Amino acid sequence: MSSQTGNTAMQVLLTGATGFLGRRVLRELLDEGCAVRCAVRSGSDVQSLRDFVGSRRWNRSETVNAQLANTDQCGDLVRDCDVVYHAAAALSGSASNLVMNSVVPTRNLMNAAAEEGVGRFVLVSSLGIYGSQNLRRNAVLDEECPVDSAGHLRDPYTYSKILQEEVAWKISQETGLPLVVLRPGVIFGDERGVLSHRVGLQLGGLLLRIGGGQRVPFTYVENCAEAVKLAGLRAGIDGQFFNVVDDDLPTGRQVLRMYRKAGRKLRVIGIPQFATNWLARFNEWYSARTEQQIPAVLTRYRVQAMWKPLQYSNSRAKELLGWHPSTSFDEAFEKTMASGA
Repeated sequence: MSSQTGNTAMQVLLTGATGFLGRRVLRELLDEGCAVRCAVRSGSDVQSLRDFVGSRRWNRSETVNAQLANTDQCGDLVRDCDVVYHAAAALSGSASNLVMNSVVPTRNLMNAAAEEGVGRFVLVSSLGIYGSQNLRRNAVLDEECPVDSAGHLRDPYTYSKILQEEVAWKISQETGLPLVVLRPGVIFGDERGVLSHRVGLQLGGLLLRIGGGQRVPFTYVENCAEAVKLAGLRAGIDGQFFNVVDDDLPTGRQVLRMYRKAGRKLRVIGIPQFATNWLARFNEWYSARTEQQIPAVLTRYRVQAMWKPLQYSNSRAKELLGWHPSTSFDEAFEKTMASGA
């Protein structure tokens, strides 16, 4: 593993290259001089990806149609690769569907990488896997915070990401495959706006703002892509995991204020922080009374995990990855609004 970026001999595999984050990671890697093999699903819009990265860069990449559920195809994908970047993941669906499309491919790809002697496996996970509901208000959430032991009480996506990491660390320990994990916060940018669930719940044209004084752990997609790139190229970080959040994080209220100042209209009903547990208790009771015909969208467990006021640290990524968010939140917000996202 090279101690610095810019190794023109580096051959890497990237999954999820056609995705919101993946296409930016591809561009970052190609700018470093890496040769990139992109694993894409049949029917993926490869032309759009090519247009995004530009023809000059595209000459150092190749696309391979593959199903990560196929173990033989995984072996072919990772062969002769120095680093595997695994950014592909299912974002929605039932718990069983998310496990099948996130956890199983990760197991197959890592086992293949171990057999082929790949130098490092980089997994893009999620900041949401932490058991933040156990932290006190305004505590610092950093890499020392334990992973949520009851992720199934949150949502299927969080549950699948927790299982994905468990599988990844186990395979790394059993096979000796070097593993680095990134845990991005709320990724936003040109194709994905700022009205995250961390700000509130959207019900049609209405946003139910939860609290408002809590910091939102954003990371601009371009900043995040740079961190992902560095995770595969920086020496001496095998076995590490990094939170990826930007500097100067805004509160939920600040996000909505900026959103309206940018000329966007939005109906908002604010739920004060002190009232959220009472509302969640009522939602749980009503859901149980209707025998789950009305789902418990707001639960006390989710309130504590998602909307508790916390501070978010990115110091480990800065120190060990050498990563610094190059685009400020204000600038990233303006670019996102200008894009129409």
